Amino acid sequence: MKYNVEEIQKKIHIGQLEGIGERLEEDIAGILNRAGIYFRIFSRAKTPFSIATKLEKEGYGFGIKEKKLQDLIGLRVVAYYYDDINIIRTALEKTFRRVGEWSMTDNTEVEFKASKLNGVFRLPDEYQRIYNGDISRVPAELTFEVQLRTISFEGWHEIEHDMRYKSPYGDEFWRNNEDLSRTLNCVLANLELCDWSTISVFDQLSYYHYGEGNWEMMLKGKFRLRFAAQPLAPELIQFLDENPSVAYSLYRCSRDQVVFALLREGSHEHITYNLLLKVANETVADYDGKLKKRLARICNEVTREDKAVRGERLDLKPLDVTPAFQLNVILSHNSSVELHQEFMSAVQMIGNWARSRFHNIANDIPITPEDYELHVAGYNLKILGNVSLGIYRLELDYVDITRKGVVWRTNVSLEKSSRIRMKVTCDYCHPPDRLVRDSFAKPRFVDEIFRKIGYEDVLPMSLKPRKIQNMEDVRELSAFIANSDRNLPVVLAVEEDDEERQINISRLAETVGTYAHVYLVDKKAVPGLVEASDYTREELMGAVWVTFRDGGDKFFTREMIEDSRFDFNKYAFDQGNVYEKAFRHKLVRLIKEKNC
Repeated sequence: MKYNVEEIQKKIHIGQLEGIGERLEEDIAGILNRAGIYFRIFSRAKTPFSIATKLEKEGYGFGIKEKKLQDLIGLRVVAYYYDDINIIRTALEKTFRRVGEWSMTDNTEVEFKASKLNGVFRLPDEYQRIYNGDISRVPAELTFEVQLRTISFEGWHEIEHDMRYKSPYGDEFWRNNEDLSRTLNCVLANLELCDWSTISVFDQLSYYHYGEGNWEMMLKGKFRLRFAAQPLAPELIQFLDENPSVAYSLYRCSRDQVVFALLREGSHEHITYNLLLKVANETVADYDGKLKKRLARICNEVTREDKAVRGERLDLKPLDVTPAFQLNVILSHNSSVELHQEFMSAVQMIGNWARSRFHNIANDIPITPEDYELHVAGYNLKILGNVSLGIYRLELDYVDITRKGVVWRTNVSLEKSSRIRMKVTCDYCHPPDRLVRDSFAKPRFVDEIFRKIGYEDVLPMSLKPRKIQNMEDVRELSAFIANSDRNLPVVLAVEEDDEERQINISRLAETVGTYAHVYLVDKKAVPGLVEASDYTREELMGAVWVTFRDGGDKFFTREMIEDSRFDFNKYAFDQGNVYEKAFRHKLVRLIKEKNC
């Protein structure tokens, strides 16, 4: 073999790839479950032997015209209904970043093959960052392949793969048995007919129930979704009985459009007939406006989301610690208010936050600087406080009830001298063998203290971008960036000639203004910025510049901003400027990562 299996096993961490595949499986399953469609999903990582074997084939290599392995991680999504394939395909394209074109089965009118659809997607950055294997020695990419199939063809693909197209005997296996090969084609033809016939049967059944006024069964046959065991509300049945034209409009709704509307609707653990009727009425159905409003009111009254939390047994292990938030600032001081009063106010806000976290655990948590301890299963709280010394420290640990094996740990301290210094650290503790996404957790009291007292990091922090309008402002900004006492990053966005292309700097400041300084440079001040920097006017217009205390500054030109794309698009169904939102998301993530 060209590639040594043992070397591949040592360099390419298959265990990590398997873990990433499992997380991608969870990500995709979460999307499809919200859509309510029937599916099965499987993931796998290629074995070292499989990698070496595939790279033996012609065409793989590092050359310009050679191809690289793209399926180190593979997922297979099996749809129960043929028309769900396009829904799944669209959801994947909107969520992940596709590489190349989809590969489809090349059927002709005289030939039948097992139908499938294969797509390759870029591995999201959040998963690339936690993968520390080395693929540089083999022609492979950090991508994952998704195969889409119907349930009819799922088992047949393995037969086809092993007994026909990938047979180790080549054409010899079927030589002189063309009649049997033709018979196999007949079986495939029947499988394809099954896919089409199944949909036709349920369409006709839905139409029958529409004619009979069986509204719930009409919805079941028409939309073929995984409905919860909750019947259609009597109020909705009565409304449809009294308004058959509305029932007809709902029956005529496009199934694909309703499914995508369910995805846009938000988080829900299951699909109910009431929810589907509500979503279809609000987004797809087209009929008399007054009747739509009446139905909307009824739907809003009867729809309720199931918020049940299911517990799982967990085999606990020592936890790894990942920083989730850090802040080191001076509290602002109002000369008309005593410093002691500001200290006590800050303590009260932190104490109230601890009370809200532990409100079902303890009712005696102090909101003044005094010693206190609480230790119960899964929850620990320790407070050290001294009013006369102006010291307050809180240490809090609690189990995350929504994610298995996860513990949040928060430490906060206040020290009063001539001013009040506040330090906050928040950690995300998790099992070492479980891959986790980057977590950012800013405790609620951080924003509350900011609103009521304020923060300073050499300069006061602000949730609104500061304007740089002239040369004097540029000089002051340069001095501030160079100040060694500054702890937090500075974000500098240069005003764009075209307002529609301008990054939403106000939204950015609202998001990161408590842990980053945000500035907007007026076009009139650009000549001064050119003079104070190494960049030209053309490079600066519409650019964003981020400086950190410890170096590692980032400069993004207008072209780089416009080229921003989501490789894991959690906002795929949102409205708005895609590249601007993608860049702002990237910028916020960069600042959060530096914070942690």
